[in-house]
Amino acid sequence: MIFVLLGTFIAGIGAAGAVMVLYKFILHRPRPKGAVPIAAGIAMILLQIVLDYGWYSRATADFGDDVVVLQTREGTSLLQPLSFLFPRTDRFLALDKTSIKTNNALPGIKLATLFQAEKDGPTSTIEQLIDCTGSRRADWSGTLPPTQEELQGKAKWFDLDKQDPLLKAACEE
Repeated sequence: MIFVLLGTFIAGIGAAGAVMVLYKFILHRPRPKGAVPIAAGIAMILLQIVLDYGWYSRATADFGDDVVVLQTREGTSLLQPLSFLFPRTDRFLALDKTSIKTNNALPGIKLATLFQAEKDGPTSTIEQLIDCTGSRRADWSGTLPPTQEELQGKAKWFDLDKQDPLLKAACEE
């Protein structure tokens, strides 16, 4: 957050300096009284728009084929009225395929790590059990690797649609 604030101030100072140089050395005429603060304000607002709307593409730009974005959520804010006309992506849920683990004692069950990234928030990881044959999933915080008894007692299963992105990404071979 501090770097965004500093960047915003620098953009404002840069735009103000550009307007002063424009009027003094290029146009050779006196600048209007409000030109410098208006230019600084516009530059700071534009920078915030670019940073807000570009966050998702910057956050996912380096993902390889092993990371699959499962879900995105768009957000709006009263403090940013443009977001009501053009909602922006504020968070996403992704699966890292390299984190998928299998257990020969539990055929069809895979353990995967999902991560949820949020703009201006922490990235959290979620352990998920995915039953590829039963089309269901469960949050998992138990021991690794899970046993059949633990699955019966601790896992609370949620049914998934056959076309669910989590099921498709985790269970495709």
